[in-house]
Amino acid sequence: MVAFGVLVSVLPLFYILLRSTQIGFSELVSNLLRARTLELILNSLSLTVVVCLTAMTIGTAQAWLSFRSDLAFRRLFQIVAILPLAMPSYVLAYAWLSVSSGITGFFGSWLVLSISTTPYVFLAVSAAFNRHSGAGEEVARTLGRSQMSVARTITWPAIRTSVFGSGLLVALYTLSDFGAVSLMRFDTFTRAIYNAYRASFDRNSAAALALVLVALTIVLIRIESRSSSLTATKSAGQYRAMHTKLGKWQGGAQVLLILWFVIGALVPIISIFYWTVIGQSKSNFGEISRAFVNTISYGLAGGILVAFVGLAVAIFVVRYQSKYAIRVEKTILITHALPGVVVALSFVFLVNQSVPSLYQTSALVLLAYLALFLPNAVAVLKVPISQVPTGIEEVSRTLGSTQLQTLRRAVIPAAAPGILSATAFVALTVIKELPATLILRPTGIETLATRLWSATSVGAFSAAAPYALLLLLVAGIPALFVNREIRSNQNRSNLVTEESVATSESAVR
Repeated sequence: MVAFGVLVSVLPLFYILLRSTQIGFSELVSNLLRARTLELILNSLSLTVVVCLTAMTIGTAQAWLSFRSDLAFRRLFQIVAILPLAMPSYVLAYAWLSVSSGITGFFGSWLVLSISTTPYVFLAVSAAFNRHSGAGEEVARTLGRSQMSVARTITWPAIRTSVFGSGLLVALYTLSDFGAVSLMRFDTFTRAIYNAYRASFDRNSAAALALVLVALTIVLIRIESRSSSLTATKSAGQYRAMHTKLGKWQGGAQVLLILWFVIGALVPIISIFYWTVIGQSKSNFGEISRAFVNTISYGLAGGILVAFVGLAVAIFVVRYQSKYAIRVEKTILITHALPGVVVALSFVFLVNQSVPSLYQTSALVLLAYLALFLPNAVAVLKVPISQVPTGIEEVSRTLGSTQLQTLRRAVIPAAAPGILSATAFVALTVIKELPATLILRPTGIETLATRLWSATSVGAFSAAAPYALLLLLVAGIPALFVNREIRSNQNRSNLVTEESVATSESAVR
């Protein structure tokens, strides 16, 4: 099972390399040096840089105001900050296009992708603030240091790794996005690759563009992995987190956070409900229900398949640590660099060359989901597996159970809640996936995402609204889980801090 997962993961990269060698060096260089390619590089990189800066700035400000200031209604703003997680980028693009058809191109893509990615920075920085108790800040303030000086010399170094690490993840997300830039009609690599294949089945041009995109994303992944290897200094956790008094800036901070909430969540939600009501009389409930059933079916089947293979890989990596296990984990991460459109085109080529009968079948769609989301599943599943005490296995083995029986009877049941949560998370991620489903789905099979994309691309906003609303409701589930986890972590952190302070005060008395 582990070998199967690794094989499926490396197939897309194998296709890119194989196709590049078949093109020929001169043709490949010619494709790469065309003015069109240079334009796509400029568009993709400029959009990535601007979205990164926006998400890092706003996400960090939201986290600091929500966790390290005396901002009123902080808990409410913590919930508001992650609401955009409930909306895939192409749903946000649809919502804003239905508000104003003039919001297109670079500006529209920047707006939608900034809204979509800011929660990732907020979550990462919030976690950094929860780990950092603020003891050093408190001591510095008692010694007469100004708030600005404390923020620059103590607070910023504590969260810097999380800010830049999440910023690099935002860059990967922006480079690989297909739905938002396609609906906004802004040419980036993903849109150009899709158009090159769909318009003329020009696989040579698509492969050359994909090669550049893969190179860019692998560079970013290398940077991200180096950044994430850095660890912030952990404080003793014996002081209350210091809350900066905003004073006269209290009102201004609230206005800015409310404004971002209006732009990022309120306007899109109102737009979706408005167009749903407007087009209710014209809605084809048969098509809507079929798309909903197909979406849920793909989500469940894809979630179970990816989680099943991911569980085997996670057990192998966590329980059988070796150089080979490390290589396996790094190998499946390669696909993390490939956007859905590239993975889909890879499977189109490979299947047509080897197993044509598999083309445009649900089985091929599920294989693409496995290649796309196996790294995510392994990352999530490693946590519950690693939390199972090794003593359980030792007791089981001493009672005569084989290694496989021990896994089946002891390890997996003990990690069952985490495994179920991971399966649900992967299933919901599959539900939101667009390009692979769009390219590989069987003829006549539509999902909520493909219906929404097709209707929005021709400006049929009222027809697209029911699909956007259903996607919003389904995708809202993981956002609620994330919010609950963040709040529970904060409550646990606060509880530990309060107990420590109470203990210290008792000792003094």
